[in-house]
Amino acid sequence: MSTSSARHAAASNATAATAGSGLRHYTPAAPLVLSSGAEIARPAIGFHTWGRLNDRRDNVIWVCHALTASSDVASWWPQLFGAGKALDPERYFIVCANVLGGCYGSVGPSSVREDGSRWGADFPQLSIADLVSHQQQLFEHLGLRGIELVIGGSMGGFQALEWARREPNRVKRLALVASSWRQPADAVALAELQSAIVKLDPAYADGHYAAGNGPQQGLALARQLGHHSYRGAEEFGRRFDRQRRADGRLQVLSYLDHQGRKLVERFDANSYLTLNAAMNSFDLAANQPAQVALGTIKTPTLVVAIGSDRLYPPREQAELARLLPQGQLIQIDSTRGHDGFLADANAFEPALRGFLNSGAAPIPLRGASAALGARSQPAGPRPVALIGATGRVGGALLPLLAAQPQRYSLVAVANRRGLLVDGDGLDPTRAAEQLCSADLGVHDLSEAARRLPPGTAIIDATAAEAVAERYLSWLQAGHALVAANKLAFAGPQWPQLAPHRAQLGISAVVGAGLPILSSVRRLHASGDQLLGLEASLSGTLNFVLDQLHQGTSLPDAVAQAVELGLAEPDPSADLAGEDVARKLLVILRAAQILFDRARIQLQPLVAAPAPGLSTAQWLAQAEEDWRPRIDQARRDGQRWVYRAHYDGKTASVAPTTVDQQHPLAQTRAAANLALLHTAYHQPQPLLVAGNGAGPRVTAAALLADLGELPASASPNCEPRPRLRIA
Repeated sequence: MSTSSARHAAASNATAATAGSGLRHYTPAAPLVLSSGAEIARPAIGFHTWGRLNDRRDNVIWVCHALTASSDVASWWPQLFGAGKALDPERYFIVCANVLGGCYGSVGPSSVREDGSRWGADFPQLSIADLVSHQQQLFEHLGLRGIELVIGGSMGGFQALEWARREPNRVKRLALVASSWRQPADAVALAELQSAIVKLDPAYADGHYAAGNGPQQGLALARQLGHHSYRGAEEFGRRFDRQRRADGRLQVLSYLDHQGRKLVERFDANSYLTLNAAMNSFDLAANQPAQVALGTIKTPTLVVAIGSDRLYPPREQAELARLLPQGQLIQIDSTRGHDGFLADANAFEPALRGFLNSGAAPIPLRGASAALGARSQPAGPRPVALIGATGRVGGALLPLLAAQPQRYSLVAVANRRGLLVDGDGLDPTRAAEQLCSADLGVHDLSEAARRLPPGTAIIDATAAEAVAERYLSWLQAGHALVAANKLAFAGPQWPQLAPHRAQLGISAVVGAGLPILSSVRRLHASGDQLLGLEASLSGTLNFVLDQLHQGTSLPDAVAQAVELGLAEPDPSADLAGEDVARKLLVILRAAQILFDRARIQLQPLVAAPAPGLSTAQWLAQAEEDWRPRIDQARRDGQRWVYRAHYDGKTASVAPTTVDQQHPLAQTRAAANLALLHTAYHQPQPLLVAGNGAGPRVTAAALLADLGELPASASPNCEPRPRLRIA
């Protein structure tokens, strides 16, 4: 038997188990040549595997672990690991190797050399590239032919990037969690301080300490300093505040003591120094601009940011995703800082699973060679499904679709009654009538994903939560989505939807046809930063307040808003202001600012009616409250507006008075206006204003979003990269 055949047979035997088989070892016969030129003879590798290889030997997920973790992924990433989850051993062959230089089974400073002595401080300096070279030896030993996904968090992200750089034809997808393309300066300083603390411990003995008798105090203190950077300031305040133990020691300090002791019990000090040094030396763009270096990595990449991460802050991930040609960014809300990539992994697990389940490579958000205005259309009309076809917005949209039969083929319409599908196309001028009169062929909306033609653009012209809940299944089925319904994008589903940005058109969610969201996205893509926001985001509330200032009573103003289609027949939801809070949240998320709804303070325009009150009685009571406030504002030369506000830290929506000269005071009728205070637009903010409500305006905005979607794929053509700017 040849050497290669023998190796493949051994690998086949080694990977036959369908469950994790515990820590295993492989020692290559050939030495490992490091980037420094040094060599390590017999470079042992400790590793874990789970699952079974397919016949092509490429259903592989390769996990790269962080600084002090081990290869036992199931123990430290349980939220991602298991049947039905992203790291599913029933579907994938999962591999994780203990890193070179560590102390969990791979060769490192605590290993014994061939002469019987410990390496200690004589262990050679390492780079992240060396760690991946070591893992590539295991890849060859296992007889693997491809990798479906390389994923890594923190230092694991460094390794994953190096994998993609080296193996562009073997690595199909990449996931980088709370990481970067180089060790940021702040993290370099912190790691160097930790190393200095370890070396100052007398027990360090220049790195030649006996096993079990190392610099325990120095390593514990270094870990405490490092762990402080791993957690969020908000979490420390919430968990510990100024609480003390019975002996008087502050609880937060006791917590750090515990973390230091835990590491001393399980990790080698020289390994800690060696790997910290490797991280500090990592810079994938050391010899060229980052845009050039990362531009060579064409692998579709999911970049995950943690909102409270102090070690690799969200702006670091945003820049990484921007520089990668096929980078997609999602951010999760977590108060646990950098350690959120472990503790709150459940928040990004669905997005990771969706990323893995996407049938084709994601369409890049930023095509390197795409040009504005160069959007080629598919050969035939794009199939379109309209949800809410019998509503006011849907009714306004149908004639617009009818006017462009060469671009769009209406293949389905839906309302509360169900879904009517015709793959050959429906007449937009009669589709709503057909839906209402059809006795047969109306399906439940849950069947849309499988009944619609491949690549259908689904337009949601409703504000229904039941429809928004289906977005993810539609996107995962390969359909595109255009929506003015903000519930999903301001809700907890957003982290799962975010990886599908290229299939989404949601500019109409805020300001109807106004380019508010698209402006925020473009500013962020240019490297700008949203510092503050003042906005009037509700055409309904603007209209009502404008009428009040003209002397109209509140009941009459609301009745006019309902008649004009600016408010629902039951106006209580519109007057509550919740809709504005959601719009503000969507804007902040578009600016890559991590926020959740609970952090936005809300004061309604009109408080909810007391039980038993009719709408007329409720509004009459509110009129008694509002009339004196309007009159006082006139006397003071001010005007009431319903303002969405963000100051860089806090966010609120509430009625407030502004001077008559203030831009928000100039809005009339159903206008929307947004003042965007950004790092580049100082001291003069960017202003976006115009009509921001009404069925016709919203319908036109949905059609514009539809036109901005990437070209749909057909069974006979590959998806075409498209540059989406809206």
